[in-house]
Amino acid sequence: MGQYIIQIPPAKSLIAGIRSIGYSFAASVADIIDNSITAKATEINIYADPLDVPYFAILDNGLGMDYKELKNAMTFGSDRSQKIDNELDLGRFGLGLKSASLSQCRKMTVISKAKSCINAMCYDLDDIEEQNDWRLEVLTEEEFVKMPCYDQLTKYETGTLVIWQEFDKLDALATNFVTSFRNAVADAKRHVELVFHYYYDSVNIYFNNDRIEKRDPFLINSAPRQQTGRTDFIHMDGSIITITPYTLPFANTLTIEEKKLLGNTNIYDEQGFYIYRNKRLIIWGSWLHMNVRSELSKLARVKIEIPSTLDKEWSLDVKKSTAKIPDKIKDSIKASLEDSVHRSKRTTRFRGVKEQQFEDKVWNRINLRDGFVKYELNKDNPIYKLLSENLSENDKKLLDSFIFQIEMGLPKYSIQNDTLDDLKIVNDSDSSSQEELIEQVCKDLECIPDRKKEAILEELLKTDVYKSISDKRELIIERIGAYV
Repeated sequence: MGQYIIQIPPAKSLIAGIRSIGYSFAASVADIIDNSITAKATEINIYADPLDVPYFAILDNGLGMDYKELKNAMTFGSDRSQKIDNELDLGRFGLGLKSASLSQCRKMTVISKAKSCINAMCYDLDDIEEQNDWRLEVLTEEEFVKMPCYDQLTKYETGTLVIWQEFDKLDALATNFVTSFRNAVADAKRHVELVFHYYYDSVNIYFNNDRIEKRDPFLINSAPRQQTGRTDFIHMDGSIITITPYTLPFANTLTIEEKKLLGNTNIYDEQGFYIYRNKRLIIWGSWLHMNVRSELSKLARVKIEIPSTLDKEWSLDVKKSTAKIPDKIKDSIKASLEDSVHRSKRTTRFRGVKEQQFEDKVWNRINLRDGFVKYELNKDNPIYKLLSENLSENDKKLLDSFIFQIEMGLPKYSIQNDTLDDLKIVNDSDSSSQEELIEQVCKDLECIPDRKKEAILEELLKTDVYKSISDKRELIIERIGAYV
């Protein structure tokens, strides 16, 4: 048997590699919160101050750690052999606390209170790089009582405080550090609201004393406008994966509260799979190469819930932000995907069906060959017919020329872009009040001889523009004084 030697990696170079794993500021914050939830915290307070001596602190009222437990937690690749898989355990490799923190700052301190004792340890990269050694400083009481937010920790019976200081990466990229810091904190808050939305009722999370907003990417309480498909269960290697397809309501019907629950995001960009690990959202807004993102599927969401026992099979990374659907269950997932996408297409197309269902339309949709369509103004409209009858030949030619320009100048790309941005285009009768429509139809009828007013009114009330005031016929007649 050959000889073995112990290779201890140099601290300076390995730390540089760990800092380059690819954490965003928001993902780093979520990784620390994972530890708080695993520690059974019911309250998590985040404090951030970019002025004077900038710091970012995450405080929880979880179980806390004694000296031995804190030392293990501060070890890269900490021992997780005693951890039991359950829905509260959001850890992965025993790297999150260190790699997430040091990816954002050069000095991280952890102070933890348990069993009536407080212990504190600190990693300072200046010291580690200078000595090229894994130096973990154990702080004295005189030192840790001066740390930011320490007084808040003392209010809890047990808990842990993680403090970041010296934000070299953010500082290096920022034109204005204070602005960039505040933007990073605001982005982290939005990220946390979505990632931990399932914990909203069980864990109170605050950013600078303001509780995070409630989020629901599926708008569960908006039924029946929102649609929930059948939940399927996939058995894999002794564990169960739960899959549920959802379809949001038509985009332009969303209320202010519903948009707020979605995080006021672009619906088009957020379509796709929503993958949860122990109720913690890890991936969203992507079809993971199983479907093509499109306008018609923008309302589709497929929730996939996986247990931590399948981390390896799903290729979950250290940051818990990327994963890969195992090939052997893709066919099982496809049925839920197709259900959600089909419902989204049907809901999105419904508006187009409504626009085509009236007998007297303003626009006609003409199907041409080879997948081409054309929109033309409907010249059977009663206003056009009446106008045409009363114009000279030259005036009629000018009118038709103007209509041709309208048809050829249809702003199809602007309409498409506005639709993708979920903007409400108000060029329709649904966006006008009944009073506005009544006033307009009265103006139309003012130009028509009295003997024809009632007949023309009957035709106008059949059109898609005035359809919603068809029951106001007598009121309109009374207003124009057309008693026939």
